[in-house]
Amino acid sequence: MKQFIILLLTFFSINFSILAQSSVFEAEAGMIYNFTKFFDWPQTEKSGDFIIGVFGSKDLYKELTTITKDKKNVTQNIVVKSFTNYYNISDCHVIFITSLNSAHIQEIHKKTGVHCLIISDSMNAIEKGAVIQFFVENERLKYDFSIENALKHGLKFHSKVSEMANTTYTY
Repeated sequence: MKQFIILLLTFFSINFSILAQSSVFEAEAGMIYNFTKFFDWPQTEKSGDFIIGVFGSKDLYKELTTITKDKKNVTQNIVVKSFTNYYNISDCHVIFITSLNSAHIQEIHKKTGVHCLIISDSMNAIEKGAVIQFFVENERLKYDFSIENALKHGLKFHSKVSEMANTTYTY
């Protein structure tokens, strides 16, 4: 229990730091990595590698690769994949989709598998089916969270995900 509390404090103190101290990509990468600890995938998704995909951002891909090097999500090795083309996207546990590619969110959900945590920085990402929507406000990276989309994607989550969100959509 003590380790869990320390993990929570670390998550929220590091990832909500002022962006002037770090790049947006570093903050996004840190948050994406930490979200893997606060979501739970079905048992059918807990074998093989844990795949985090990035569609449309080489900088975020590089940051995620650095942060996740030699890390695991419980027992699965974390592997980060970069997708530059919609047609090459495959199964992922988590995928970040840039705002420029957000028109494909619904189609990407079909390609990545039912149990995929979709994150985007598009202004209307949640309306398109994303679970988490990043945005910057007052030089801080924040996020909105859709409980309905998380449940549609078959994902369980810790209550802190919705508590720490700027806005939680329940529809």
